[in-house]
Amino acid sequence: MGVNMNLGLKGKTAIITGTNNPQGIGATTALAFAREGVRLALVYKKILHEFDKSKIGVDGLDRYFKANSGDMAEVEERLRALNADYFVLENDISDERSVNDMFDCVIERFGKVDILINNAASADDGDYDTIETITQNVID
Repeated sequence: MGVNMNLGLKGKTAIITGTNNPQGIGATTALAFAREGVRLALVYKKILHEFDKSKIGVDGLDRYFKANSGDMAEVEERLRALNADYFVLENDISDERSVNDMFDCVIERFGKVDILINNAASADDGDYDTIETITQNVID
């Protein structure tokens, strides 16, 4: 289901990062754009944390890790049902060279990039005593 809003985006090319959570903002945006006829490059990075059943309901992070630890299978299934023009890249957008390679792939496939939705996120336990203890990985 979904509503076609006719935003005048048909034929545009979008890169959307953080798209592997089927209920997340990235995947939802990708599906809405697919309905509008946008060509999609979907970018994700598999989270390496294991799902820990003992933490369910404690801090919410384990649900986040579970939702984002998979591949793109469910999201791709939904896009195929829409006959979307898309491809998927597993990419680390915290690495400049990887980002350049990502843009090169998209331009090679679609010829241009019209829209960038930088939706990638990261989470950890957030147990910091001071602002100085936040690592560069959290900032990136």
